Formats: sequence, C-alpha cells, structure tokens
Amino acid sequence: MRSWTGDGHGPGPDDGSAVVEFVALGTLLLVPVVYFVLAVAQVQAGAFAVVAAAQQSAQVLAAAEPGELSAAGLGAAAELAAADHGFAPGQVAVRLECSDGTCARPGAVATVHSSLDVPLPFVPGATGLRVAGLSSSATVVVGRYG
Repeated sequence: MRSWTGDGHGPGPDDGSAVVEFVALGTLLLVPVVYFVLAVAQVQAGAFAVVAAAQQSAQVLAAAEPGELSAAGLGAAAELAAADHGFAPGQVAVRLECSDGTCARPGAVATVHSSLDVPLPFVPGATGLRVAGLSSSATVVVGRYG
C-alpha cells in the first residue's frame, strides 16, 4: 500500500532518511567532543595531582627532623597524593633543592619540585603520547615545626 500526498505524487526517494543522517552525524560529532572533554578532565586531574604532590612532600619535609627524611619518603608522599587523583605510582617525579645543599640543618630553605606527564586517556599502548607536561613547586623551612 502506497501513501499519497495531497498533490498526487508518491513519497520521494529521500523520505525518512533525515533521522538516520541526524543520528549518524550526531554520533560522529559527539565522539570527538566527548573525548576532548575527557582529555581536558585528565589534564585538570593532573594539575591537582602535581600541586598536591609538591605540597604534601614539602609538608612531610617540614614536619620531619632535619636530616632524618630520605628522598624515598618524599617520593612516597608525592605518589600518595598523585594516587588520590587517579595517577599511578611512578608517574610523578619529585626533586628536592636545599639552600644549604643537604637540608640537614634547621632553618634551611627547601624547595620540592614535582612533575607529571599526563597521558592521553584510553590509549593504554601509546606510552609516548601525552596531553601535557605539568610541574609545580613548594618551598618550606626545614625543621621549623619540629
């Protein structure tokens, strides 16, 4: 059974395809937009992680007795802070600079630098691809609160 329009002509060859085109184009455009939003969210999480890693490592250093804390302790504090934001241990790198060279004397100024390479989301095999490289630093006085 054919349906006829009021002018006496039958349905055209393109009738009904607008819905299919809308769904197909909508999907093709939506997927890159969603991936972009996920990548931006990953960079934002990385920014929070690198700042938290530097601050937590600096606070651990400030609370410890001068000369008592090792680089492994600072790294563990940074990795714990980065893990809170969804990054694996070992993705965050921590570097320590001291005004006296060793951070062994009370009153020495210590700066903790942390860095993080944010990988592309949902691309597990491509380890060299990254969205951004982030870094942060925090400065404390060693032995001030001890």
